[in-house]
Amino acid sequence: MNLEMNAFAQPYGLTGMQMSVVDYLGRRGNVATFQVDVEREFHVQRSTASMLIKRMVERELVTRVVAASDSRKRQLQLTSQGQELVPIVTAYLKQQDERMVVDLTPEEAVAFQLALQSVAQWGKTKEENA
Repeated sequence: MNLEMNAFAQPYGLTGMQMSVVDYLGRRGNVATFQVDVEREFHVQRSTASMLIKRMVERELVTRVVAASDSRKRQLQLTSQGQELVPIVTAYLKQQDERMVVDLTPEEAVAFQLALQSVAQWGKTKEENA
């Protein structure tokens, strides 16, 4: 699936991971989002998230804005170019989700989704899970 995602992202000048970040920021809407949020969501190290965001800023998909709550932090926001990709990325990821459960019964699909959600919570603190 990762290879397919990278192949889909390539014509848009993205990597699969960048596409995932566009989706993540798009789903967050107006909620303040920082690099540390990206690190936690995708279980990546600070240096990996930093390089990922740097490249997205260079491609004018994301901006870093001084946070209103703390001038030492930089809030991530999708640019208009990044926003244009949100419906494309969302539709693709929805299609991929549907492909994963197409041969499952409705009950199996629900169990599978719950299992994936459980795995996604591994390593997170109770506060992060809330």
